[in-house]
Amino acid sequence: MELEDINNYVQNASAEELKAFGFLGQWMMENGPKYCTCPSKCSENCELAKALFGALQAAGQKLSAE
Repeated sequence: MELEDINNYVQNASAEELKAFGFLGQWMMENGPKYCTCPSKCSENCELAKALFGALQAAGQKLSAE
């Protein structure tokens, strides 16, 4: 699998799957500042983390549009 596969998955996700992604995205946004405190800032610098956060954001936007 490649990084863009997560975005393709989101684009074809069912409403139930989008809700799950949306919940996960909200949970990560709320808890990230509390738990992601390492000096490496992986959530900002890691390509894998950026792809995941982008897909979660896209899922939230798609869910809002429905």
